[in-house]
Amino acid sequence: MRELLKNLYVVEPSKATALKYISFFVKRKRGNLLFPCFSNQSTITERFADLEAMGGIGMQLLGDSHFRTAHCDEVSEHFGCSLYCSEAEREAVEQKCVHVTAFPFEHRRLASDIDVVPTPGHRPGGVCYLVDLPDGSVLFAGDALWFDGKRWMSFPSSKGRSKLIASFTALKEIPFDYITCNTKVQDQQHCLLELKDAAQRRRFLDEQIKLIS
Repeated sequence: MRELLKNLYVVEPSKATALKYISFFVKRKRGNLLFPCFSNQSTITERFADLEAMGGIGMQLLGDSHFRTAHCDEVSEHFGCSLYCSEAEREAVEQKCVHVTAFPFEHRRLASDIDVVPTPGHRPGGVCYLVDLPDGSVLFAGDALWFDGKRWMSFPSSKGRSKLIASFTALKEIPFDYITCNTKVQDQQHCLLELKDAAQRRRFLDEQIKLIS
């Protein structure tokens, strides 16, 4: 596993081909976090020993249902943890996953160092997670945003354009130091973006709004 910031790591799939996606792992005293990004053809079972050595996994945090697969249950069963998602995504997630815990679809504190930020538009019940880490606060954007090999961008659902614009507009009022996104193995050098300056954050989010307007 590759450390991006103190206590934040990239987890590559077991067979890390270029077009598969990376996941993120956060080490914390109150239980480690996994932000899973598995396709049906990829898993991280060969990383389980490394994850156990780091203290295991206390929670899996899913941004939306697009990356719910049976591999999430593999993680849950091995480490004894649940897969968390918003109540608005629960039905879709439970089509493929059993060990699911849903929280209300609202801006809320999931733990003392984890905030849930609703960001509908890519998926109706999509959320980001804001996590406090030693090097600063990190917004885990899931696939509300991603790096396509050339630039950061987003893809609203057929009826979600106005909602995603509203989501990005709301994010301009939330301070964070870094943002991560679901990224392919071949593009993982771009999976973390530093945005500590408020004006820089606003310019970045304004650009995302412009791209989908």
